[in-house]
Amino acid sequence: MTLRNAQSGVTLIEMMVALAIFALIGTAGFSMLDQVLRTQSRTEGRLEALGDLQRGLYLVGLDAAMAEARSVAGSGEAVAFLRSGGVGVRYGLQDGVLRRGLTDAQGRGLADQPLIKGVQAVQWRYLDGSIWAEAWPPVARVPGFDAPPNPRALELVVTLAAGQVRRVLPLPVDIP
Repeated sequence: MTLRNAQSGVTLIEMMVALAIFALIGTAGFSMLDQVLRTQSRTEGRLEALGDLQRGLYLVGLDAAMAEARSVAGSGEAVAFLRSGGVGVRYGLQDGVLRRGLTDAQGRGLADQPLIKGVQAVQWRYLDGSIWAEAWPPVARVPGFDAPPNPRALELVVTLAAGQVRRVLPLPVDIP
């Protein structure tokens, strides 16, 4: 019987154990990396949707802040008004997208912009004194008479798959 020299090498069993441990560590590392990448892609999608929502609501707020006197009209899913400079603005829901349309003083289309995607419903309401109205003007316009003053504020409720977002937008005060 020969004695084995301790420095002569490793046995096949020792090599198999080392490879098995290496494979386990590699598999765990790959699983962790895969999970991190999937989480990152989901987060990026949500952040992009949140950014679109914030930009869209900011633009609606800017337009509302520049609304001209006696120009607001709308009901349900759409609202239209004149913005300073005589630019017509219209917001409406089309194929799950909240859209912004702009027209010049002659009514020619300037732009049609998609603002918020993945919208299930949009609801506009109008603050008349202390009461919220579902349509504006609250009564039918009579030819030959001035349009009624603008409401004090607009309320926009956007329904998305993740829930609802409500924004109240004050309008400039009409000066008689």
